[in-house]
Amino acid sequence: MTSPRKSESLVPATPRSTELAVATEPTLYLPKVEVGRLLGILLRRGWLIILGMVLAVAAMTMYVKTAPKIYVSTGSVRVSSHAPRVLNIEGLSPEDSKDLEQLRTIESDMKSSAVLARIAQANGLFTATDFAPAGSSELTVIEMLAHRIQVELLRGTRKIGISVEDTDPQRAKRLVLSLVSEYESWIKDNTDELTRRAGEGLAMEEEKLRESMETAEGRMQEFREAHPVPGLEGREGSGPVTDQLGTLNSQLTQAKSERLRLESEYESFKKFDPEDPDSLGGIANTSRSEEVLSISRALQAKELEFAKIKERYLFKHPAYKEVEREVTSLKANLVEAVRSAGHALEKSYHVALENETKLQGEVEGARTVAIGVEGVRSKFDALKRDAEAAREMHATVDKRLRETTLTGVMAASAIAWAEPPFVPEKASRPAKKILFPLAAFAGMMGGLTLLVATELKDGRVRDSASAARATGAPLLASLPPLQAGREGDMVLLSDPASPTAEAFRRLRAVLLPPPAKPEARTVLFASAVPGEGRSLCAMNYAASLAMQGQRTLLLDADMRRPGLSREHVRGEFGGLGDYLSGESDPAKSCFPTALPNLYLLSSGPMRDDAAELLSGTRFPALLEDAYRWFDAVVIDSPPVLSVSDALAMSRYADRVCLVVRQNASERKNLRKAAEMIRASGGNLVGFVWNELPVRAKGHLAPEPVVPYSHSALAGSGDTTGPGSASGENTSPTIT
Repeated sequence: MTSPRKSESLVPATPRSTELAVATEPTLYLPKVEVGRLLGILLRRGWLIILGMVLAVAAMTMYVKTAPKIYVSTGSVRVSSHAPRVLNIEGLSPEDSKDLEQLRTIESDMKSSAVLARIAQANGLFTATDFAPAGSSELTVIEMLAHRIQVELLRGTRKIGISVEDTDPQRAKRLVLSLVSEYESWIKDNTDELTRRAGEGLAMEEEKLRESMETAEGRMQEFREAHPVPGLEGREGSGPVTDQLGTLNSQLTQAKSERLRLESEYESFKKFDPEDPDSLGGIANTSRSEEVLSISRALQAKELEFAKIKERYLFKHPAYKEVEREVTSLKANLVEAVRSAGHALEKSYHVALENETKLQGEVEGARTVAIGVEGVRSKFDALKRDAEAAREMHATVDKRLRETTLTGVMAASAIAWAEPPFVPEKASRPAKKILFPLAAFAGMMGGLTLLVATELKDGRVRDSASAARATGAPLLASLPPLQAGREGDMVLLSDPASPTAEAFRRLRAVLLPPPAKPEARTVLFASAVPGEGRSLCAMNYAASLAMQGQRTLLLDADMRRPGLSREHVRGEFGGLGDYLSGESDPAKSCFPTALPNLYLLSSGPMRDDAAELLSGTRFPALLEDAYRWFDAVVIDSPPVLSVSDALAMSRYADRVCLVVRQNASERKNLRKAAEMIRASGGNLVGFVWNELPVRAKGHLAPEPVVPYSHSALAGSGDTTGPGSASGENTSPTIT
């Protein structure tokens, strides 16, 4: 056996970049929502949804037949905005319902435990076995009644809606009527009790206030007899003493005003300047100042005349001298008049001052007498106010006591029927129109949940998109189903016009080495688990290459179980295992097939040490030797998850193609197989989607076998190719 052409082929190289992947993400082209897959799931497992709906509807039917019928009686009451009001005492007045909070209070009171207990007692619910189980406590009956009664304030109105549920329609109506009547009775009882307590308290208070009133009136009468002051019971400020003091105060005020007037006038005369007649402008117009003012006006007129004379005559002219004498005389008269008036005003001022002083003394004396009288009157007024307050309080309490007596006989409730209840004709529960659709929906959701759980638990790959997502590799070709019994054929020979044959031709076109890398001639077909159709794909892909004119070596590398070469394994022939162990020449295991240019290298007898043999250096050397004689090498490997043989060979193959069969593999197995191939250095370029149906164990499909027409090649030399009578085709010799 010759050594490999390239030393680097003996050592696993770094993982090659995928040649066929156009995008960095092979599953990028897949749609986010696969309608076909969803429809497929519904077609496969839709019976779970139908089953869930049928079971739910059947269960609901049984429930409806066995469940007791519930009747609902409804009514409503109107709440008046002004309830009858007799008293203004808090707690004694009937309920007022002007505010929303008060309406809510009425609504809450109608559902209180006290009212419910009265209803249960009035209707005999504590002993009714058809209402509550026998032996139930009163609290249990009240709680059951509370669950059956609904009291709700209708939004935007002053009405309170009432509804009662019961198995007896007649009793449901009675309970609605009883709720209103018992509530009114409960309100009346509460009011009567409050009225009684308030009456007792008011009676005691009235007795105390009567005694207090009589005591105050007695003290006032005793004070009146002890102090016989005139005008004591008159209005404030009356009486001789008070009148005298008022008169003196008035006289004193007048005297003070007169004195101030004379003082002001006297000061004005004292400030008079004969050279300045205008200084008399501040003197008041009185009898004393009238003469002075007339002289002053005459002086002013004469001075004007004198000023004109000065302009016409000299000082020696008789007319000038005459007017001058008159001016001088008027000035002298004015000074004398002012002096005389001043003396008169001074005397009048002193007289007014003496009169004011005298009146001041008289006022002080009268005030001293009035203070004593006013003290007596103040004490009397205080006693009088106390007596009047006691009389008023007694009158008020006495009036309230009489009103309280009338309160007990007046209606205290502010509610009246707006819509009286009727006996219900039809049961409201079970509500068939709601329960059956709801049961069908719940059954559908339960079936859908079971469907999803079953689908997730199944995990089998049912379409190529799921396989692409699991492997992270693109789809290379899709093999349609074959006719029954043709699963082991070489389709390109038996039915070259079939869709399956065309699918292998497409696979050949996809895996064809690019012009830039023509040396990539080895393709390894692998699968995650047995039964995926790996050998069928390897055989037909190799046949497609041979039919294209390429010398193709189909290498059966599955040394764990008989595969493509099981018909070629004889005792006298070696195989791949014998060659790798150094016991045989590979030429003894290389068979020309019925298809020109296609040769099969058998696996040989089954071996347990296949993994160790494939991990050695003889397998890459075999590939290097095969490259000298063949244009392409196709390897059929064992399942990846079953044994490690495929992983040992994948690093030496130029391309690895994973075969995925519909409904045969699980997503986790595919993902694991793809990751293991990449981790071992294999170049996983894509997968082949095999739509062949998975058969039961009792109906196994025939496994593919490569047809051959010649024995194994000689150890050396040339032999004529298969199907050639003239010896044109030269067979390879592997040394």
